[in-house]
Amino acid sequence: MYKIFENVSYRIIHKGKEFLIKGIEYDSRNINDDFVFVAMSGKKVDGHEFIQNAINNGAKMIISEKGVKVSEYDKYEEVSFVVVENIRKSLGIIASNYYGYPQNKIKIIGITGTNGKTTSSYILENILEKTSRIGTTGNRILDKEFETVNTTPESLELIKLINESVKKGVEYFIMEVSSHALEIGRVNMLEFDSVIFTNLTQDHLDFHQTMENYFNAKKKIFTMLREKKRGIVNIDDKYGKKIIEENNGKNCEKENKYLKISIKNKEADLYGEIIGYTNNGMRIGITYKGKKYSAEINLIGEYNLYNILGCIGTAVSLGINMETIVEKLEKMSPVPGRFEIIKNNKNARIIVDFAHTDDGLVNVGQTLRKITENKVITLFGAGGDRDNRKRPKMAKAASKFSDFIVLTSDNPRTEDPMDILKEIETGLTEINFPKEKYTIIEDREQAIKYAVQELIKQGDSLLIAGKGHETYQIIGTEKKYFDDRKTVKKYLI
Repeated sequence: MYKIFENVSYRIIHKGKEFLIKGIEYDSRNINDDFVFVAMSGKKVDGHEFIQNAINNGAKMIISEKGVKVSEYDKYEEVSFVVVENIRKSLGIIASNYYGYPQNKIKIIGITGTNGKTTSSYILENILEKTSRIGTTGNRILDKEFETVNTTPESLELIKLINESVKKGVEYFIMEVSSHALEIGRVNMLEFDSVIFTNLTQDHLDFHQTMENYFNAKKKIFTMLREKKRGIVNIDDKYGKKIIEENNGKNCEKENKYLKISIKNKEADLYGEIIGYTNNGMRIGITYKGKKYSAEINLIGEYNLYNILGCIGTAVSLGINMETIVEKLEKMSPVPGRFEIIKNNKNARIIVDFAHTDDGLVNVGQTLRKITENKVITLFGAGGDRDNRKRPKMAKAASKFSDFIVLTSDNPRTEDPMDILKEIETGLTEINFPKEKYTIIEDREQAIKYAVQELIKQGDSLLIAGKGHETYQIIGTEKKYFDDRKTVKKYLI
C-alpha cells in the first residue's frame, strides 16, 4: 500500500494494518471502507479537522501535512498515519502512482494565458476528435459533462479525469491551465504534448502580487512539454515575445520548440488576417508554410483570430493537415458566453461575454464598435475579494468604445458592492468621462433591464460583460442562480 508514495518524500508516524486501497479522497464525505484520506490545508477549510470523520467513514490511511497526535486516535490501531509536507505539490504523484500514470497513455494539450483559454478549448475540441475538455465552463469526457469548481481541478481530480478519459478511449485531453495551478503545483505530475500561450494582461494580482510573478507562473508550463513537442506562442503579446527572447540562447530555435503565431508579423510561423465580417462571424485568411488558406467562421474579432491561430498551431504540431483543420473550423458552432449574440426584437445587437479584465473589455468592445452603426452601451462590474487594482482600468477600457456605461455588480462576494463600484468609477472620473454618459445600478438584474430599455435606435449595440456562461451570482458567501442571457430575454418581452 506504500507504493503510492513512490518518488514522494514521506514519513510514517504510525503503521497500521496492511490493506488494499480502494480509493483516495480529500473530502471526508467521499470516504468509504479501505480508502485513503488526504488532509490538506486550504484558505477556508482545513482538512485536518475532518480526520475523525474520514476514519468513521472507513479510511484506513490518513495522509497529513501537519503533525498529527496519533495518541488521539489510539483506538484505531489499524489506521496508518503518514506525513507528507506540502501535500498539494505531491498529491498528483500519489494519485498517479495509484492510477498507474494514465497521463502517459493520452495526448495532453495545455492552454494558458489571461484571456482566450475557454474559447481555445472549444475550438480545439471542434478540430480534434475523441476529446475531453477541462476548464472554466465545466469538464467533459466525450459527451458526458461534469461541473467544475476551479479552472484547473486539484491534481487528484485531474488524474481521475484523465484515467476515466483513457478508459473511455479519449485521444486528446484538452485543459485550461491557470496560473494558480502552475504556482501551487496542481499540474506538476503532467507532461504536455502541446501548450498554447494566448496572452498576459493584469489579473489575479491578489494572488501573484506582481505581473512578474504572474508571468513566471504562466511560463512554467513550457518546462513541462514532452521531448520534441512544441509550444504555441502569440508573439504579438509582449509577454509571448519575451518567452521567445528568453529562450533564444537555449537552442530553442534549433530544437524547433516554439511555433510563433501573429496577425501583425507575416514572418511568423502562422500568420492570420481578417478579410471581412459576415452576419454571423468573419472571413479569415491564414498563411502557413508559404501557403494561404481562407475560412468563414462563427467567431468575431482579432482576439478570436489569435485563439484560432493558437489552436491551428497545436493541431498542425500534432500532425493534422491544414485542409482538415479549415474544414472543421467552418463547421464550428459559436462558443457559449463568448461574444454570444442574443436574438431580439429591437433590431439591436446584444452581446453577452465573459470579458472581466481591461484587456478583455477592449478586445470585445472595439470589435463590437466596428460593427455597430449607432451607440454602444456597455454593462459590467468587477468581482469582489479579487484584484482591486484592475477596477479603474476596466472603466478606462470601457470608455474607449462606449457611448454609455452601466456599472453594476459582478460576484461581489464578501465585499460591499457599492465599494467595488466606487473603485471602478474612479477610472471614469480620472479621465473626466462625462457623468451623463454613465450610471451606477448595483442590482445586476435591474441594471440589465435599464440597459435593454436604452436600446432605442436600430443598429444600437449592448455589451453585457463579466459573466458570460456563468449561471450564478456570488453575494456574500452564497451562490445564487443568475444568468445574464435569461435575464436579457426576460426584459425583451
